Amino acid sequence: MVLRKFGAALALALLLPHVAMAQEAGTATGSLTIVQPLTITKDADLRFGSIVKPSASGSVAISTAGARSVSDGVQALSAGDTPQAARFTVSGAVGHALSIQIPASITLNSGTHALLVTTTNNLSGGPDGQILGGTHDSSGSLEVRVGGSVALASSTEPGIYTGVLTVSAAYN
Repeated sequence: MVLRKFGAALALALLLPHVAMAQEAGTATGSLTIVQPLTITKDADLRFGSIVKPSASGSVAISTAGARSVSDGVQALSAGDTPQAARFTVSGAVGHALSIQIPASITLNSGTHALLVTTTNNLSGGPDGQILGGTHDSSGSLEVRVGGSVALASSTEPGIYTGVLTVSAAYN
């Protein structure tokens, strides 16, 4: 009989929900940081200036500092468009890393004629992982300068060659 009562009590105990004897709790906090959106302002266009149509192949280049150089059969003119590198100011949250996208080349067109510009930039270490400089609690900024070079041939047609240089940025 005792075994039967013990067996019945055991069966009943197994069927009833278990009550926790000790209870533990963990806590966490939530947080959210909102930073200023990135903006890019164009400060200057990329300008190669005016040159004379070459009688032989050569090139014209603009450094990221804005200095123009010519080679081989290319003659630069001091009159006309003032040579300069393109300049952009990227603004956003101080101290945040970002990636800058600069095309490796752009095309300048004059009617049906095209010239390929191979770009250069002032971003040391490449365009990824750039840091916006500035002081705490202020906007950060980064100056991006883009220069480039253009190969020219004696068959290059005179004209005003234009194209679009698009620079973009995103937080990492």
